[in-house]
Amino acid sequence: MRIYTAATFSEQVRIRSKKEQLIQMGHTITSTWLEESLYVRPDGMPEEVFEHKMAIKDLQEIAMADCFIVDVDNPSKTAGKMVETGFALARHKLIYVVGVPPAHSIFLSLADKHFNSWDELFDFFKDNHKVSGHE
Repeated sequence: MRIYTAATFSEQVRIRSKKEQLIQMGHTITSTWLEESLYVRPDGMPEEVFEHKMAIKDLQEIAMADCFIVDVDNPSKTAGKMVETGFALARHKLIYVVGVPPAHSIFLSLADKHFNSWDELFDFFKDNHKVSGHE
């Protein structure tokens, strides 16, 4: 399955380890933000243009995915992962939420399933999203 993982950028290292576990299970991760540096933009490119291009890239990667996983354990300062979640909902992706959603986040109630932890999600994947040739 092709999966996009969404989280706060400051959680990049932690979520990258979750990405590796999903890959070990035989899945493909479409979210390249996990490998990006926040401050690398081409010389001479205005920040607004760079951010615009990055947003488009992220939405394209969500569009390519079959499944969208959003980690809500840390609040977002930019609301990026919530915009991504809205886009995934509009594209009718399979949506999983990991962590405790903020109070009154009515749109997260539209997710297909909620998990208290990544370990809980991984156990669910082992039983429900097996990839042939992988345990």
